[in-house]
Amino acid sequence: MNTTRLGDITGIITSGSRGWASYYSDDGALFLRMTNLSKNGIKLLLDDKKFVKLPEETNEAKRTIVQDGDILISITAELGKIGFVENIPQDEAYVNQHVCLARPLPQKVNPKFLAYYLSSQTQRNLLNRLNDAGAKSGLNLQTISKFPIRIPDRRMQDFIVEVLEQWDAAIEKTEALIDPKERQFGWLLTRLINKSGHKKKQLSDFISEVSVRNRSDEIDRVLSVTNHSGFVLPQDQFERRVASTNVSNYKIVKQGQYAYNPSRINVGSIARLDNWDDGILSPMYTVFKLDHKVVNSDYFLHWLSSGEAKQRIKKSAQGSVRETVSFGDLGAIPISLPEFSVQQDIAHTLNTACQEITLLKKLSRKYRTQKRGLMQKLLSGQWHVKNKEAAQ
Repeated sequence: MNTTRLGDITGIITSGSRGWASYYSDDGALFLRMTNLSKNGIKLLLDDKKFVKLPEETNEAKRTIVQDGDILISITAELGKIGFVENIPQDEAYVNQHVCLARPLPQKVNPKFLAYYLSSQTQRNLLNRLNDAGAKSGLNLQTISKFPIRIPDRRMQDFIVEVLEQWDAAIEKTEALIDPKERQFGWLLTRLINKSGHKKKQLSDFISEVSVRNRSDEIDRVLSVTNHSGFVLPQDQFERRVASTNVSNYKIVKQGQYAYNPSRINVGSIARLDNWDDGILSPMYTVFKLDHKVVNSDYFLHWLSSGEAKQRIKKSAQGSVRETVSFGDLGAIPISLPEFSVQQDIAHTLNTACQEITLLKKLSRKYRTQKRGLMQKLLSGQWHVKNKEAAQ
């Protein structure tokens, strides 16, 4: 592999300027920002679009106009996010002041290979360590121009691009299946859980509070409840154990029981313990169990994720000065509760739909992990793979 500098294999390295806000428009040229760059790939993220409509073409516009084959690099805040410009949907696109535009010279490097190279975790880490702005986080164009690049011969570059494109296609196809599955699940959830004709009961008819303390310190697994991952180990969430030295007053939660933070249940911090046999929670949490003769636990868990449940919980919190939901407040919330056998059937249908989504997400994560490992081997030169042309 040859070592060179980014500035030696690019025609221009520039960035946008301030003062474009006055040109924002509902249509016109695409205005690319840091939010359009990816943390773990090179594809531009165009769900969040902004547009600018310039009164006339200016030197500034000519300097920052984007074309296919360009590489975009975030140079403030989240350093090293990458975007590869390919098949831009608009006729014109520009970058703002937080994005560096580097235009590779095709005669010196395969532009997409360079984008993949810069997007690898090793190079992202290096870019982050080159912070020129101290606490504010920033890179200047001169530093980026001097950034070292190790490139193999052109045939190997082309082959690496071909391999990584195949992995990207597999990831994209898998993730494209997730969104319609999630929308289908949302439709099923609303249709089955809130179906008209189901009898209404209050939660207090089948939930009861559990307040067993860890008096003998027999349990040392401290847990937290988040609004995105349910029960978690605090050290996984905060990179350290977050608990008092003395945990004898902590509440014990058993597998299958539920717990919530009264001050955060309105944003979804309520969950069922599934991944451990037991654990302990800060005394601020409320722990409760279900009467399994009345309600199917999976049915109730799905109900908690429904729009109706979230709205009713938020409404309960709004009635409190501190926006908390006491156990009594929770118990007063009504729920659609059909016959137990019907609950089981509904839970089975929703569980099946959830399992499909979970499997697709696991497959996507596995593809991404394998791709990262492959990139590390190929882009570092640890693996020398030959295609038919390269072998000649």
